Amino acid sequence: MKLKTVIFTTSVITAAILISFAIIRFRESAIAGYIEDYQKMTYKIERMFIENIPLYRDFAKPSMIAELQKFDLPKHAVEVVKHGTSPMKNVEDINKYVGEGKLLLLSSGPESLFYFHNVMKEYRYLTPRTKDGLNMVAERFQQKLKSHNGELPVVKLAVSSVIRTVDYQEKIFGRKFVSLHSYGACFDIFFEDYYIQLPEPDKSGGIYDRIKKSLHGRTGYLMGDALREQFRSVLMETLIELQREGILYAFLEDDRRCYHITILIRSDKV
Repeated sequence: MKLKTVIFTTSVITAAILISFAIIRFRESAIAGYIEDYQKMTYKIERMFIENIPLYRDFAKPSMIAELQKFDLPKHAVEVVKHGTSPMKNVEDINKYVGEGKLLLLSSGPESLFYFHNVMKEYRYLTPRTKDGLNMVAERFQQKLKSHNGELPVVKLAVSSVIRTVDYQEKIFGRKFVSLHSYGACFDIFFEDYYIQLPEPDKSGGIYDRIKKSLHGRTGYLMGDALREQFRSVLMETLIELQREGILYAFLEDDRRCYHITILIRSDKV
């Protein structure tokens, strides 16, 4: 009787081990398949961008670069003061203008078409017209992407500078001074970074959610970095078009690797 009990117990334990092993192997196989499918999806998207959008070095002609430098920063300075704000010395000045409705908070949530590149939360404000202009730039950029291929996913732009108060200038540059960014009426788009909003994987729950959390967002940034020369071509195309329409002035700042953008008050199209 004892022998039968031992045999039965051993059989149950062995079966449990085999079942556990099979479950582990199944899960490993499922996870490997999930990652493989994800890689195939991202590779397909990457190829779509590469095959449909030219590299900046091939796209940008000297005449186009000159067009994005003809309205230099002194010309931008004439326009920023028309937005009705004075140079802000500190965060208290920002809060005062927010209370008066002369500055609006910028949101960079999941639905936004841009994200912030090293911009502190207390400086993420713009005048109402400039905020609308930023959204217009981001929306037109998406339209330009779709004109190359309608199946391309959303690519978010990197906003690298918004308000820079006099006090904040000192932290960055070691001295206090008024800049064009002290008015809250202009912004910079960093042309070296982008974020691709990749489609969500079909599977969810448990281990798949953990894999998605570790892979999905980071992959969007890495692909955006790898394809930055393609996206800069589309960004240049967008800014030239909007500048010709009288919506904005854009100025190429090679040293900061950005486009400095001022939305024009005289335009009735924003």
